[in-house]
Amino acid sequence: TQISNDADNASKYYSPRGVAVNRNAGSPNFGRVYVSEAVGGPTASGRTTTDGLYILTADQGDVTGQGDVAWSGGIDWSGGTSTYPGPFKVTVAPDDRVFITDFTDVHSGVWTSPADGSGTFNELLDNTGRDSAGLVAGLHGTVPAVWVEGTGADTKMYTLDEDLDLGSTPGSILRYDIGTTQSGYNTPPVEETGDGTNVILNMRSDLVRDEDGSWWVAQYRSTENAGTPALTRWQSGGQAPIYNSGADDDLPVLYGAYGNLAIHDGMNLLAMGGRSGRGIYILDISDPDAPQLVATIAQTGYAHDVAFDEAGNLYVVSSSSETLRIWSPGGDWLAVTGSDGTFTLIPEPATLALLGLGGLALLRRRR
Repeated sequence: TQISNDADNASKYYSPRGVAVNRNAGSPNFGRVYVSEAVGGPTASGRTTTDGLYILTADQGDVTGQGDVAWSGGIDWSGGTSTYPGPFKVTVAPDDRVFITDFTDVHSGVWTSPADGSGTFNELLDNTGRDSAGLVAGLHGTVPAVWVEGTGADTKMYTLDEDLDLGSTPGSILRYDIGTTQSGYNTPPVEETGDGTNVILNMRSDLVRDEDGSWWVAQYRSTENAGTPALTRWQSGGQAPIYNSGADDDLPVLYGAYGNLAIHDGMNLLAMGGRSGRGIYILDISDPDAPQLVATIAQTGYAHDVAFDEAGNLYVVSSSSETLRIWSPGGDWLAVTGSDGTFTLIPEPATLALLGLGGLALLRRRR
């Protein structure tokens, strides 16, 4: 069910390409929503946006008082195109920093912003000697996707890279042990996975880590087969996928995927945005060796990025509809954030049994 309103000012974006939600339950920024506007401009519904980062509360409030002007971090984001935009994907790290990828050759790499978007964004990866194609030899190229784990000295950043080839193919997942580095990181990455079978061929792509430590990778596919699948799963250190949607006869619909991906471990769900008119695919990964399509959310035009919040609501951005839309899944749940920074999500039948209320009460989902 759509729980946002397209007519709200905070739902309108000209060319949004990334969305992320702070899922750190112990953080004062828990629930904040981040939208990257790659190419600002006048929306058909009357709002004019600018290039950069928009920050919202869970109920789409303007928490930082930015109005219609994006946080740009002092970066000239111009130079992107509809095919190669920047800023692109966004991810919230465990320390609340927002990691922003740039899919342009002009600003190739990864940038970081504080949780409130204020001040200058840090250029995390060194760009010394960057060539016209966006490649810094041995370090990085243009980056469509990023995932961050750990805090302090244990912080690790994982990327997919359009240009950098460390020996397998550019489809490999790369790991940067960034630790406490804020900018100018220049140590070459290592391959977390190696795409030795050469199945990741379109760098409009995304990655997420499953709670079992494996990786899911999505790529844009107008058609797919075992050699060019829309969705794959990998073990760390693996040279070939352990799941391949193009070889899954029970899941033939993902050829419409548009290379973006979100995961909710507690609900065992993946969400994948689709290409024009294909909607958003919701997959049950309770059995990760055999994902099942359980729902398709209607979406006219392209779904450029998707993100779950901790309560399971799904956030979707699209330049076709010029919107951020928020969808709540079926069923009834009790979502509780404790004063100690904990978060619990309880299905309605279990909640009623816990409270001894049987079928006399109905607990509705709350954001």
